[in-house]
Amino acid sequence: MDIKKIDKNMQDSKSNIHSTKYISLNNNFLEGRAFPNGFCRLSQDANISAAVTLLSKCPAGMSISFKTDSQFIKIKASLAGGAYMSHMTSVATIGFDIYLKEDNKYTFLNCTKVMTKDYDVVLLTNLDKKMREYKLYFPLYQQLNEAYVGIDEKSSFAFEKVKGKAIVAYGTSITQGGCASRPGMAYTSIIARETGYNVINLGFSGSCKLEENMAKELNKIDYELLILELEANSPSLEYMKNKLTTFLSILNKKTPIILISHFFDSMSLVKASLNTERLDYETLQKQIPGVQFISGTSLLDDSEGTVDGVHLSDLGFNIVAHKLVKEINKYDL
Repeated sequence: MDIKKIDKNMQDSKSNIHSTKYISLNNNFLEGRAFPNGFCRLSQDANISAAVTLLSKCPAGMSISFKTDSQFIKIKASLAGGAYMSHMTSVATIGFDIYLKEDNKYTFLNCTKVMTKDYDVVLLTNLDKKMREYKLYFPLYQQLNEAYVGIDEKSSFAFEKVKGKAIVAYGTSITQGGCASRPGMAYTSIIARETGYNVINLGFSGSCKLEENMAKELNKIDYELLILELEANSPSLEYMKNKLTTFLSILNKKTPIILISHFFDSMSLVKASLNTERLDYETLQKQIPGVQFISGTSLLDDSEGTVDGVHLSDLGFNIVAHKLVKEINKYDL
């Protein structure tokens, strides 16, 4: 069965508009970016690990804001590969989604529906001709080589500069955005929309190993608060104990740190050892001086907010983000 032949809303995005003016999105207006290094999330001289180097080329958490009165908006992009995951959508992996900003509130409008690594598609069309502000979110799980926004040649256009103070989130695949259905639903992006802060996503799927060079990389960033979500990539309790102490000692920023333990794991319902392990990790992290510890199970306490019992769905990300916003708002950043 080909559902695309039955339901037109399931069809891929199309490119049926000509006379388009393309504007590069690789510029200094990018939000959620720590370094002026294209769509890469780390500095040019970062030396963490081969895996982190690869994942840093995924522009997870990046966005860009602009104003235009164009009656259509297109996206033209070239990535290193197409969609490839069985439990994460192609929209989130290689696509873009777009929000409308009105009265300081963001409302989701649409997303790209693509499977290939190179595309030029219509995101919005047949719009009333009126100057509006939009926010566009970038792919979470694929290297982005080039990206352009396409508008009517006769329309007005201007990028908007992010003004908020910076928050950095360093963590695992969950922080990178796995497995949101679209880029704007990563918890870092939700926090940014809710608070107005420039939230920098340094989530590295399966590769959050607390390397000393990563702490040094964080020292290069001007931020007001650091969120750490580390546990899921720790190979052992002893590893975290040794690595986290050293990691924190290298940080030279005197800013608040929120340390989040792992979220609810559905397999703990049938494996008692996982509950014991979780409590051991919580006990360790609670004892770390100089940080605000938050139990991950207090942020998400069941598996309904996940895709596979571990990675968060949009529901899970929304719950976690709004609880974190309440904690962030307690600080005078």
